[in-house]
Amino acid sequence: MRELPPLALDTQAFAAKYGPWAVIAGASEGTGACYARELAAMGINLVLVSRRQEALEALGEELKGSYGIDYRAAALDLSAEGAGLRILEAASGLDVGLYISNAGADDFARFFEDGAEGAHRLVRMNISTLIDASNGFGQGFLKRGTGGIIVMASGAGLGGQPNLALYSATKAFEINFAESLWAEYHERGIDVIGIAAPLMKTPTLLRLVPEDFDLSTAYEPADVTHNALAGLLAGEPIQIVPDGPGQEKQPQVEADRKARLVGFVEFNKMFTGG
Repeated sequence: MRELPPLALDTQAFAAKYGPWAVIAGASEGTGACYARELAAMGINLVLVSRRQEALEALGEELKGSYGIDYRAAALDLSAEGAGLRILEAASGLDVGLYISNAGADDFARFFEDGAEGAHRLVRMNISTLIDASNGFGQGFLKRGTGGIIVMASGAGLGGQPNLALYSATKAFEINFAESLWAEYHERGIDVIGIAAPLMKTPTLLRLVPEDFDLSTAYEPADVTHNALAGLLAGEPIQIVPDGPGQEKQPQVEADRKARLVGFVEFNKMFTGG
């Protein structure tokens, strides 16, 4: 396993800014469960969303027992039509300060051989659901004057990859969407960060790879999610966890993307007069 140095995180400041409720879409296992456990330890209540009600209830009861939080569990298919609107309904009436889009994918296709249905599923899950949920929660954040959105994208979104045409393309959308929202709303109290996540030792990965797959280059998901939370509080627009070919250049890519965003924020002020 690869080590990821932990970033400093003021948990009291985090809870004060993004509590009292957080919504995690894709929460039942892996990175979603890691987010849930760290947020619950801060005393933040949770709306847990994924396809498996039983798994969500088990996680919610565990965290309620350990940390005394409240939770709601909503079984939803994030790739279904209207899933983003149903996420908003699941959190209805709650003071939500944080939305985490953590949609995963466990089926990768060869685009021409396997047809387009899987591609459309990824578009619904990684784009349509993200748009609707972010828009709804963002409207609430504007009213409350603060809030945060974490978009769990992937290093695959930094460029094309074989057998990942639509996954790579939708993850690129997620990264650019998060960066753009950061540029538009960061100075208005709403923090948004896109995470170009690396290969991680998650249940999804273990289901996909052979038993003898070399996991020495994979990261612990809890380390990645911790740093994502820290990056959000620090006001960063993107976090690229070094992974894959060209990883030695990725810290500079992250810095260059942020510098470009900051430049466009200033240009926009000049263009619009403030």
